[in-house]
Formats: sequence, structure tokens, C-alpha cells
Amino acid sequence: MIKLKKKNFIYIIIFIIIIYISFFDSYSFFKLLSFRKKYEMLKNDMIIQEKENIRLKKENVDLKEDLFILEKKARELGMVKEGEEIYKFKSENEKGS
Repeated sequence: MIKLKKKNFIYIIIFIIIIYISFFDSYSFFKLLSFRKKYEMLKNDMIIQEKENIRLKKENVDLKEDLFILEKKARELGMVKEGEEIYKFKSENEKGS
């Protein structure tokens, strides 16, 4: 009878330890799931950033090698050549303001 109580007590202690480790420990099941989710999000963000880096490197090479693309980009940013005149036109929507 005493052996049975000791055995049950040991099983209860082991069960409590497993529950504690599974749910409340710093490496609990829920925290591991949360970390995995964050890891996947960061991995996806890294892939997106790598694609953006490749695009920007290509754009950088194009700007260095092709003067037409460089001038087009400069004009998009509002730059003009020396001696050029700028004419700005208002659209129909802007005339009323």
C-alpha cells in the first residue's frame, strides 16, 4: 500500500513537472510557437529586403552606365539642366483652388 502511494506521488510530481515545463517554463510550448511565428515573419521580411536590395543594385548600375536613365531619374526628382526654363501648368482641378 505504501509503495503504491509512493508510486502515485512520483507520477503526480512527474506530471506536474511536465505541465510546468510545457506551459510555464521559459522554453514552453507556447513560447516556442511564438518564436517560430516570429522567425517565419522575419525570414519573409529578409527575403523581401534581399529582393529590394537586388533591385536597387541593378538601378544603381543602370544609373551609372546609362545617362538617359540618369537624366530621366533626375527630372523625376525635379532637377533641370543649366539654362533650361521650367513651365508648370495647373490642371482643371487646381484652377478652382
